[in-house]
Amino acid sequence: MIDFEAERKAFNEQGVVGPLKLWEPEVMTAWWREQRLSLLDPANTERAVFRNPANYDRHLDVPGLSQIISEPALVRRFQSLIGPDVLCWRTEFFPKNPGDIGTGWHQVETYAIGEAAEGMLQATDRSEGVPMELTAWIAFTEATKENGCLKFLPGSHREWHYNEKGALKWNGTRSENTFFGYDYSQLRVDKNWDPDKQDILHMEMKPGEFVIFTARCVHGSNPNNSRKQRMGFSVRVVPTHVKVYSGMTEFEEFGHQFDLARHGCVLVGGVDQHGHNRISSANAWGQPFMTLS
Repeated sequence: MIDFEAERKAFNEQGVVGPLKLWEPEVMTAWWREQRLSLLDPANTERAVFRNPANYDRHLDVPGLSQIISEPALVRRFQSLIGPDVLCWRTEFFPKNPGDIGTGWHQVETYAIGEAAEGMLQATDRSEGVPMELTAWIAFTEATKENGCLKFLPGSHREWHYNEKGALKWNGTRSENTFFGYDYSQLRVDKNWDPDKQDILHMEMKPGEFVIFTARCVHGSNPNNSRKQRMGFSVRVVPTHVKVYSGMTEFEEFGHQFDLARHGCVLVGGVDQHGHNRISSANAWGQPFMTLS
């Protein structure tokens, strides 16, 4: 049985809760082996919503990923934290290969990253103490301090340490201070505040475990000093009152253009009483998405 009350308390205090179990390690390892083959399948690639190196939103064309976003262990926890009506608006892969550097500390809420200065998410019905976005980061492989696990500053979601709406330009380079080419250290509200001197939570996970956090909780990742790849997969969700990509037909991130003509959110929990967003009811193969009541 899931102790939702205890998890909510931990989340409210820290902005992050985990690790939590989705599947047993051997189940995840076998499943991920199958998905890797699906990702290489030209038929799936041809149906991908975005054709670019970011590999966004492959749940819309890879059947295995279409199913995982609706796993009850994920969705019930989303509902516990942000309410019964939940949209998945984005998924993405986070590989970290041997020798890869860490990802710099960053903090967002509306995803005003780079050129998207107004943010990709717009809340229309905010409630005190209820986040407008959540991410579940699922470990497809083992995630350790040595191979690049996530790291968090617990409690940092209560105040802004970074000016999310500050102008950033993608510089095309990676360093320990950057988030895939965006230097968030330039956006620190207090230039004397040093995230590396705060209490850091290193979120080590086994395959099949996951962590849920609000992107307002300052986070990053460690470098991969091992000989094995670390692979994570994020499922990003919002309550249905949030407008996603409102008024946008395309956006630019990480030096690439993203055409939104085929994008749609997936209703993974409850009902959509607002109708703000385009909804995808089935994946690219015509298989319906599951919605939990």
